[in-house]
Parts: sequence; structure tokens; C-alpha cells
Amino acid sequence: MKFLLTICTVSMVAVLAGCASASTDVQASGDLPPAGQAGTVSTYRFARTPAQADAGDNLPYEAMLREGLAQRGFQQGAADARYLVSAAWASRPADVTVATGDCKGGCVPAEGPSLPWFGRRYVHTLTLRFFTLPDGHEVYKVSAQKRDRNADAQQALPYLVAGALAKMPYAGAPQWRVKMKEAVKDASPANASGGTPAMPEVTSVTPLAQ
Repeated sequence: MKFLLTICTVSMVAVLAGCASASTDVQASGDLPPAGQAGTVSTYRFARTPAQADAGDNLPYEAMLREGLAQRGFQQGAADARYLVSAAWASRPADVTVATGDCKGGCVPAEGPSLPWFGRRYVHTLTLRFFTLPDGHEVYKVSAQKRDRNADAQQALPYLVAGALAKMPYAGAPQWRVKMKEAVKDASPANASGGTPAMPEVTSVTPLAQ
């Protein structure tokens, strides 16, 4: 019995330790000149789908993206924008397959069923695409993905934004892993009334072996 309790204790310590950190997997393609580079204009404006436009100013990721891009030298503009930036945000259960082509022989789940006592796993994704204006040519695309057991998709947003922008523009490898410290929750009245969520601290950005 003591041996069993020790195993359980060690397991719970490992789980709790894992709660102190998080990671996102990032894929990037294209070539985006660094903001402020000689001869480049780093102004941008957001592109919205009809559904996003209907949401008005209530898109939760735009404020975080605006702040993160500003820290990297990108300034939001309108008529003089050099880039059009589109953002796609989605969440789904990890055992639900997203098919991108024909499924020959049947589609299989993205991963096996999760252990029920730990809760269901979810996949949260944020994809940013940069198009040059006025020609509309796509020059850069970056997608950040986070897996966790939290059904609240908005809780993943700060990690997705931090992951997508951590090493922007990503170069030298198509896939990266971004590790972060868990964000400290802001319990202030301003945040409780809809302020920008606290952003996690990036601790490492590592290319993944192919």
C-alpha cells in the first residue's frame, strides 16, 4: 500500500509541475522582412472574414496581436498599410480528425483516446498570414498549436499569440517548439471587465528535427 501511495504521490507531483509551464508547436513558411529594416514599410491592417466583421471589436486575439506586433516594430495603419494580416483561430477535441484531403481507407483520429480521469484533450490553433498590398501576394504564414485539457479556448490564446510571435519571422527551420512559463492571472478589476489577458514569458524557442 505504501508503494502504491508513493507512485500516486510522484505522479501527482509530476502533473502539478507540468502546470507551471506550457508549450506551443509552430510551423512557418515564407519570408517576412524584419520590421524596421532599411527600405521596408512595416505598417499593417487586419483582414476580417464576414463572420469576424460581424463580431465588431470583440475579437479577443486582435488586442494581443496588436500589442505583440507593436513590440516587434509593426505599426497598425489603414490607407498606408504595407501588409494585410489575417488571423484564423480554432479549437477542437484532439480525438477529432481534421481532414485536408481524401481519406483512403477511412480517416483515423488525430490521436488515441485520452485517459478519462485526466479529462479530454483539446487542440487550439492560431494561424497568421501576411499579404503584401496592393498585390495581395502571401509572403509569410505562421501557425501556432497548443494541446491541453482545457475546453475554454480563450485560455489558450495568450500562448498561441506568444508562440506565433516569439521568433517572428521564423527562419532556418519549418517547425519549432516554443516553451513558456504559465501566465500569471490578472485579477484586477480592469482585466475582469475585459482587459487584455496576461501574456506568458517565453523561455526557449527550439527548431524541431525533421
